[in-house]
Amino acid sequence: MTMKLVKLGVMLLVAFSLSLQAQPQCSNASLNGNLFYTLSGSIKSGTVTVSYTELGKVTADGNGGFSGQTTTSIAGLITTLPVTGNYAIQPNCSGTATLTTTAKSTQLTIQIVNGGSLTLASVAISGVSELAEGRFFRAANATGSQCGNGTLAGTHAALLSGGTYVSGVRTTYEDINQTVFDGKGGLTVTGVVTTGNANGAPLNGSGTYSIAADCSGVAQVNTSNGPINYLLARVEGGTILFIENDANTVISGSANPQLLQTILPQFVFGGGWYTALYFTNTTSTAVSFLVTFTSDAGTPMAVPGVGTSKQVTLAPNSTTIIEALNVGALNQGYASFALPAGVTGYGVFRQSSAGRADQEAVVGFKSATSTSNSLTWDDTNFTTSVAIVNPSSQAVTVTITVWDSSGNLVGTSTQSLPAGSKIENAMRGFLGLAGMANLRGSALFTVPSGNVSVLGLRFGASAFT
Repeated sequence: MTMKLVKLGVMLLVAFSLSLQAQPQCSNASLNGNLFYTLSGSIKSGTVTVSYTELGKVTADGNGGFSGQTTTSIAGLITTLPVTGNYAIQPNCSGTATLTTTAKSTQLTIQIVNGGSLTLASVAISGVSELAEGRFFRAANATGSQCGNGTLAGTHAALLSGGTYVSGVRTTYEDINQTVFDGKGGLTVTGVVTTGNANGAPLNGSGTYSIAADCSGVAQVNTSNGPINYLLARVEGGTILFIENDANTVISGSANPQLLQTILPQFVFGGGWYTALYFTNTTSTAVSFLVTFTSDAGTPMAVPGVGTSKQVTLAPNSTTIIEALNVGALNQGYASFALPAGVTGYGVFRQSSAGRADQEAVVGFKSATSTSNSLTWDDTNFTTSVAIVNPSSQAVTVTITVWDSSGNLVGTSTQSLPAGSKIENAMRGFLGLAGMANLRGSALFTVPSGNVSVLGLRFGASAFT
């Protein structure tokens, strides 16, 4: 019995040691690339404490250095200044950082979250008696893609708060609204604003927005009380950061997508092919959404027994399926839908050929609002085929950049896609990509404006994945 216990103890010790070794470690490299940050709190000005908010953009070099620009509002005084700084990240993912402008120097204590995609920050030392907390976010173009007006579309829930200053007197302010971005630079706002001790009042308006390639932007909302101007930042995950840059305001907040603009880039039936869509409502309330089918040419595609679109209604925790049967000649297109929060799903392809068993592949849905898609491919004994969709309302030129497994450039190709259209082909069949044959590696599909969505299928012998 004693020997068994010793052996068990050794096994547990080894397992514990391996567990410790497997723990992830952070470093300065965890904080890298284009980052937006927000800080909000208060600053002591003389004997008076006033509200403060800040929205900045910095590039972290992965070696402990920051540089960029920041906009601050202190008691309603708006300033934009260059910012530099440094940071040090410990293996346990905690650390410190310093941000310095010509107006102030601030030391932060920070905690890295999700491998650096989010960083929590709190002001530890400031020469202006600052008390604030905030977050660093990776910019939405962290993977190398470009932002633009087309990358911001759909309904977003926004929550902004702070205060307004008149003659040095602060009045509290809170705004909750739905902001709808049209993907073309136009927006509408419907919400409620609460100021001071008054009851909430409706806030409705429309206006314009502009998102630059670096994912920073501006917006103006025209309301019955006059225009409201904001600086914007689009960060990873689809969140939009706001800071109002009108004088006498200290107002900031964020907006998050309420509907996920989603696409299955390949939807095929007939000629030996079958496609199914599965949807599950994981929430405790009923939901409803529309599924639309579009042909390669960008025109409505009629699915036998379904139509060109189908309204899906799901009870709590229920699941449904939409099937396109293997009937008639080959038809190819894509399916698009705006999934309510909590709805998940996937697609299934089935290929039927005489003389062999049917082959199936399960595929995930793709974002319809991306400006880049990446793909890992293997053409050693296989053929990689892709479906490339332009889900936007403008013509796009898709640049395909292909590298081998050692990171050497294999080739590039450009494909022009009219609004709403799609192409499919073996990747090596695109002009400039024939060198993929007998290699494996990665590919990046990008557009300078508009959107692109890509699905890859690998064919080998009689099977596909």
